[in-house]
Amino acid sequence: MSNLALKLVILAAMRYPPALIILHWLLAALIFITFGLATLALVPAANTPAKLVPLWAHMALGLAIFLLTAARLVIRARSAKNRRPARKTPLARSRPFLAQIARPVQFLLYAASLLMSLTGVGLAWQAGYAENLRSMPANFYAFPLRAIHGTLSTLLVILVVLHLLTWVYYQFLRGENALAWIWFRPKKNG
Repeated sequence: MSNLALKLVILAAMRYPPALIILHWLLAALIFITFGLATLALVPAANTPAKLVPLWAHMALGLAIFLLTAARLVIRARSAKNRRPARKTPLARSRPFLAQIARPVQFLLYAASLLMSLTGVGLAWQAGYAENLRSMPANFYAFPLRAIHGTLSTLLVILVVLHLLTWVYYQFLRGENALAWIWFRPKKNG
């Protein structure tokens, strides 16, 4: 079997099910939107009633991220196709740092996403949103969970960067068409 044919066989076995692909890209978009909203509209703004609408949007997006991440974990656990098979190809022999951290980074992304959402819910609870969604505390930093939520956001950004660097490594340095692992198969003609 030629090297190209072997790569194509391995690639076909490594693809994710459509539900995981959809959830991957949907979660990526939601995480970027939520982080952008927090960075551009929440952190620099004073705690006035004008901040409530972006805050509600941020909280709704955070809850959606929590639910979709949990769904993705359940689907991933139930799917046998999501595991990259053990392989003995020349490309798999070297294990540089980015290749070694790929799997742990994926699971840390799940954990950080879930923890961000949970600390966000806890922060909303500490701020009194369980009783009154229209209340605005004078300072979110007065709540202990705000520091944890902010630290997790930094960790999440670092993990996303590592995830993207891992993709760059597999895609361009190893030439494995890594994007095809998490994209849809083309339709077969005939």
